[in-house]
Amino acid sequence: MGPAVSPLRRWPVAWFAATCLLQDAAGSSGRVPSFEELHLQLYGIELQDDDNTTHVVLNFSNPYNIRPNFKNYPHSNLLPEFFTDILDIIGLDGMPRFVVEVGSLHGHSALQMATVLDKLEMTRVPILCIDPFTGDTNMWASYQEDKAVGGWVNIIDGRMTVFDQFMANVQFAVTRSVSRHHILPFQATSTVGARWLASKGYAPDLIFLDSAHEEDETFLELVLYFRILQPGGVLFGDDYGWPAVKKDVHAFVDQHNAKYGADNPIDLRVVRAREGATNMLWIMRKAKI
Repeated sequence: MGPAVSPLRRWPVAWFAATCLLQDAAGSSGRVPSFEELHLQLYGIELQDDDNTTHVVLNFSNPYNIRPNFKNYPHSNLLPEFFTDILDIIGLDGMPRFVVEVGSLHGHSALQMATVLDKLEMTRVPILCIDPFTGDTNMWASYQEDKAVGGWVNIIDGRMTVFDQFMANVQFAVTRSVSRHHILPFQATSTVGARWLASKGYAPDLIFLDSAHEEDETFLELVLYFRILQPGGVLFGDDYGWPAVKKDVHAFVDQHNAKYGADNPIDLRVVRAREGATNMLWIMRKAKI
């Protein structure tokens, strides 16, 4: 069971707002966009397969000459075999058709998902990567003292070049091995991303939440993204061992099931990233209609 809910006056505004959204947390099935539709809606550019200048990733100008780097940030716990297991859960229902990743950083997890989808001949499933690409609180607090963190964020012109590293990595992969019809960057906060999807009526059937990791922020993200998740879809995330993440995951599931458990219960599972690993991931599936 999750932690008991404290009196309202003790919770921050963000938590209260998210709790209010639970009244519509069950959501409804929405529309699944194609890669081409998302590309047009996000960037205002109609994709032409015979013209790389119309492709947001392939046409990335790389103004800082960032080199692709797949070893600089070694902390992605989304392994190919784990993602394959996730696909086994929803595959019988013809999913996934639309994947959303919330928190992408350098693109490692997105590329892992794209590679697995390609091996399964699902080469046109869009993967929308929602991230402001500005780093998290811990990165800003430690990058000057911790050389490893400083390398992850690479401050140039007063800003982190996380987006540039993401684009350089994805561009490298797309020009060599990964389908060009998967990864789309959406440079926005998690809340802006969720609300944009809702405003468009787009409903992912698979969402990987690896964003804030801060208490109450994870709860708000869970409310917003579970709300737009397709019935029968899966919402999963990393770093269950973080106290803030664990607390918010259980708080959300407990509150949701208390209100909707009879007709729309959440099935929560906690599993290891791989056999023998200490890293834990959480998985919740939305009830089918």
